[in-house]
Amino acid sequence: MKNFICEMFYKQRTEFERSYASRGKEYPLPEDVSLQSDIFYDKKHLPAHRLDVYRPKKREGEVLPVIVNVHGGGLLMGNKEFNRPFCAALSQAGYLVFSIEYRLVPDCFFYDQLKDLQLAFAFIKEHLSEYGGDISHVYACGDSGGACLLVYGAALQKNRVLAAAAGVKPSGLPVLALGLVSGMFYTNRFDKIGLFLPRYLYGKGYRKSAYAPYISPEHGGIVTSLPPCLLITSGNDNLRKYTLDFEQALLRYQMPHRLIDFPKDERLSHAFSVFYPELEESAEVIRELIHFFEHTEEDCKGGYVK
Repeated sequence: MKNFICEMFYKQRTEFERSYASRGKEYPLPEDVSLQSDIFYDKKHLPAHRLDVYRPKKREGEVLPVIVNVHGGGLLMGNKEFNRPFCAALSQAGYLVFSIEYRLVPDCFFYDQLKDLQLAFAFIKEHLSEYGGDISHVYACGDSGGACLLVYGAALQKNRVLAAAAGVKPSGLPVLALGLVSGMFYTNRFDKIGLFLPRYLYGKGYRKSAYAPYISPEHGGIVTSLPPCLLITSGNDNLRKYTLDFEQALLRYQMPHRLIDFPKDERLSHAFSVFYPELEESAEVIRELIHFFEHTEEDCKGGYVK
């Protein structure tokens, strides 16, 4: 059974990559954005331990605020190249953008993905001045599975008990706010995700592990360890309920955040701003992310923000 499930995961990954093989031609890099690609963030030089750096050409020589992007794909598939139009749009808004690659399930566990994220964070922290980034203005965003990974990766920076349970060393990168697009926050519900994924994410016997209490993202130790969050979903997002439920957890603990719920529209499907960058609503997502990052401190003083 396990081999069958793994084969299914690999098939999904292959089909995804085949479906979007021409994406680079459809969405070429804008002329006003420079790109440094495939920079290794770990000395082992594993193929998955690479990142890309985007910078607006008109801002060369300036110290810029920073956004770290974590691609989606259900933790099973996807790559940083798929998010290139999204990252380029963020960079055009005046940001130095780091886009991270990480290992995928079932080739590793979720804990390994968290380690990858912290390795990338540590690299960014150490080399930020070389790339012209402002360490006092660092933000992060992720879509789908990347949003899930980012929630845990950000929380364990502050929650050392969570970090120890996951076996991960926090990087100490000071992330001031998160943008979470169509987050795949829940991995153990009685649905298509929760029925198959947990064992491959957390390993056999995970229910008895020290990490078990944290599998729910609504755990107080996770929610109260997060910086301000911007949650983005839509009426046609198949994981919309995940975002709405996670927002309720933020409300219960009075954590600063904002929710943007786009209306029901067949064009505005799961993570539409990443999949379909040509949409006006996708440009709106970029604007909302930038506004949230630039005004987090003043907007989130009272907790929930309309």
